Amino acid sequence: MIHISLSPNLQSDDLLLSIKLLFKPQNWKTTTKQLILANQLVKMYKGSKAYLTNSGRSALLFGLTTLNLPKRSEIILQSFTCSAAVNPIISSGLVPKYIDIDLQNYNINPDKIKEQINQNTRAIVIQHTFGTPADVNKIKKIAQKHKLTLIEDCAHSLGASYKNKPVGSFGDISILSFGRDKVISSVFGGALIINNPKLFKSAEKIYSNLKYPSTKWTYQQLLHPIITSTSKMLYSTNVGKLILLSSQKLKLVSKALYPEEKYHKIPQIFPAKLPEPLAALALNQLKKLTSFNNHRAKIAKTYDKKITNPAVKKPSPNKHSIYLRYNILTQDAKSLLKYLKHNSVIAGDWYTQPITPSNNLKRAHYTQGSNKNTEYACTHSINLPTNPNTSILNAKEIAKLINQWKL
Repeated sequence: MIHISLSPNLQSDDLLLSIKLLFKPQNWKTTTKQLILANQLVKMYKGSKAYLTNSGRSALLFGLTTLNLPKRSEIILQSFTCSAAVNPIISSGLVPKYIDIDLQNYNINPDKIKEQINQNTRAIVIQHTFGTPADVNKIKKIAQKHKLTLIEDCAHSLGASYKNKPVGSFGDISILSFGRDKVISSVFGGALIINNPKLFKSAEKIYSNLKYPSTKWTYQQLLHPIITSTSKMLYSTNVGKLILLSSQKLKLVSKALYPEEKYHKIPQIFPAKLPEPLAALALNQLKKLTSFNNHRAKIAKTYDKKITNPAVKKPSPNKHSIYLRYNILTQDAKSLLKYLKHNSVIAGDWYTQPITPSNNLKRAHYTQGSNKNTEYACTHSINLPTNPNTSILNAKEIAKLINQWKL
């Protein structure tokens, strides 16, 4: 079984570390791994300050508080995104303003930004979708011209570069995510990178007042690698699925998204600091960042070379992309997903609608029909796995299946 999610970065050393941390709660009160991780991030983003949080949405909530924007300020961002990128904006009393994407790279279309700027606009969010850098220079010039704050959402793109600098270096603030299916993973986790020195003092004050999550919540995250690794081994049978579903129902592990987030509300667990054991998990994965991303690039090249089905549109090759996922377009995405699943390949469907998932697009301030490219991508996209546990042979097998598939 080839699976795009279920802790796709998890390797044996990560699993052993989770077990070790689980049985050494006496070490959880130290901050050694947190300090090392924060320092490693500062080395990546020179001249910055790094603050560790328990998720990417915590980092964004914290970042928006640091900016201290007037209520009802408008924040420009792309509509091909997830609820976790939108909910902190809404919960902060701000208004998301959606821009359509470029179907060549699934990033915000810079040419569409100018027409949406008004007297209430205060910031622009750049999302480097699937690990492909957006047109930073063009967007940054717009931000500077209109005196707007620039926010980089690097949840998909840790380790990617633009103009020989790491993405995340260009915004006033940048958001990282160490979620279970991100570039590196600590199950839940993230960081706020502050690049603008004018914000250092404010960020420090706000961060000092953040608390850590409960011990129970931390236990849930440490159990996640153990339970999901067991589930993956048995996933082709009903036993694997039963283990995962039962663990979630019994609250031994937490889901990636809380129920209230579908209604664009923020759970009480956010924002918070990153607990020491999860910092240890993230640090262990950060050491493998280059090898992970090199592997993803090789998998993407394999797909690009081997997929020849004319019913499938491949992304334009980009030597700077880290390809967190390899997104393809087809007229019948549901049929292809079903076909792949029948052949033991669980592909992905980021994103099935603008601001995924959402049970209330009105509360999300999105109007159906307003962003044509986004809505097309949402109904025609399939993400193929590129994670460290997907081999070159797996990628060739997936390409062969896609080539055999018929509309």
